[in-house]
Amino acid sequence: MEIRTLQTFQVVAEELNLTRAAMKLNYSQPTVTKHLKSLEEDLGTQLLEKRNGHYVLTYAGEELYKRVITILKEVNMIKGIPADYGARSFVKVQGHDYYCYRYLIPAIRQISRNDPTISFKVKGSSNEETISQLLKQEIDIGIVSGNIASSDLKYEVIDYESVALCIHSKYYRSSYQLEDYFDRYPIVIDQSEYYNYQNLFKQSLNTPQIIDTTSDEVVQEAVINNAMLGIVRTGRLQSYIDSGELKVIKELTMHEPVNVVINKASVQRETIDQLYNAIKQQSSSFKSTTHVHWV
Repeated sequence: MEIRTLQTFQVVAEELNLTRAAMKLNYSQPTVTKHLKSLEEDLGTQLLEKRNGHYVLTYAGEELYKRVITILKEVNMIKGIPADYGARSFVKVQGHDYYCYRYLIPAIRQISRNDPTISFKVKGSSNEETISQLLKQEIDIGIVSGNIASSDLKYEVIDYESVALCIHSKYYRSSYQLEDYFDRYPIVIDQSEYYNYQNLFKQSLNTPQIIDTTSDEVVQEAVINNAMLGIVRTGRLQSYIDSGELKVIKELTMHEPVNVVINKASVQRETIDQLYNAIKQQSSSFKSTTHVHWV
């Protein structure tokens, strides 16, 4: 089975017309027929049949088409790997945007000074996506918050942060109770973070209006520039809290760990180990500067 026969089959399955498929592929029609016959012989089944003068996919053809889409997509990704990657080490790192800025970039800068042949790809993402891609070994190093449950991952706590209910200082009132805020302002929550906030609502007589999002940037924008409450990780907004622009109304959790994480299968890769250790070495300075001002 060859890649080109799969490519031919994909076009035929989409066109259901050998003449149009041949024109699209810039092949002769006999070549298209030959590719289809070769594929059917390899698989031992019929992929295409004629009904009422028109070609249709058999059940086997429909199932193959679903898989061909994925196979050819992966092939194109492989072909897209730059040629110079073979001459250098390449490390994929990932985490929330704030984590990338605070923890990953300083360590990458340090490693790059010592070894300019190492290339890095940095991607911002949620905790859930980072853990998933670490387990599938699609990335090399991740920064995630919370407890790590998988035994396939190696991690080190590098910092601590809190999760809190915040509001802009112009809407803060020292005399307000939780129900006063809930009665007046909606709460914007990044549902991809899986915050445990249900107990917070039990402390109030009023059920707040909840605005769901999957972006903590939306939460930050809502709290900083609008009359809204937001549940946030305080480390990401520490400068606003320190300046007094944001007020922390209620803490949900304290000292939640921030971890540098790798897949245990990647431990033997020297470049990954270098970056992992560089991030760990910086952890003492991170921990010493973590602080939240409560009101």
